[in-house]
Amino acid sequence: MSAEFTATAPATPRSGSFPVRRLGDRLAVVGAGARLDEPTARSYARAVLRATHDGASELVLDLSAVRQHAWPAIYALCELEAHLVEACCDRVAVAVDDVLARDLEAVGLQRVWTLRATVPDALADLLARPV
Repeated sequence: MSAEFTATAPATPRSGSFPVRRLGDRLAVVGAGARLDEPTARSYARAVLRATHDGASELVLDLSAVRQHAWPAIYALCELEAHLVEACCDRVAVAVDDVLARDLEAVGLQRVWTLRATVPDALADLLARPV
């Protein structure tokens, strides 16, 4: 087979390829895929933290596509929350499905992150907060 017919597989979220949409200088939306296991959650956390290093201080974590997750991934998200506090990023909203939302609430993340069903709802909530 010649080189012109070969192709590489697209990067998977596990390899650290998470979509980051910048909406202005300070706001970023970081998306995740349908499955969130511990290695994927840790890669996702690194992508979110890279966005803060690139100047984002307000974040929407788009976990709305996640349909499968494991408890170690939830713990990795708890660690992410601690790192975001260290990065002085306290304006965080999360777009999340009901099942994942219940598990995030079980570990208390709803006290520090605003949980909403969709990205537009999360963005609206984040933008409505006083600066």
